[in-house]
Amino acid sequence: MKSLVTIIIIFIQVQIFAQGGHRPNGGEKIRAMKVGLITEELNLSESQAEKFWPVYNAYSDERMAIHHQIRELTRRNNGLSNDELLNRQDEIMDLRQKELNVVKKYRESFLRIISPKQYSDMMESERKFNDMILQKLKERHERN
Repeated sequence: MKSLVTIIIIFIQVQIFAQGGHRPNGGEKIRAMKVGLITEELNLSESQAEKFWPVYNAYSDERMAIHHQIRELTRRNNGLSNDELLNRQDEIMDLRQKELNVVKKYRESFLRIISPKQYSDMMESERKFNDMILQKLKERHERN
């Protein structure tokens, strides 16, 4: 399975270089690391991987778009009235509900491809990955 992870990471990096002719930026490197971790944790068969990754990428893109909107709303709070701040919080809650709806929507698609155990492992892998990234950022911040 480790060789499959290596092949996938190399494939992703080759695609990145072919598309832009540049070194991967931080986001692309992080995405490649996430792909490797999820592939390893889920122990996907070749057949499952072919079907899984397009669904996962669409799922991930939708969630990232929502996270981007939330970040934008939380960054621009200076000079807002109390009513505007409350409206901003309502928008954020609506976006969080939208993200939950995305997770629910894609669950059915995932379960047509992978087992409930693998789905559970995917959710846990995402949590582990996010914790790992946060820890690395914290360590980097402490060094500087």
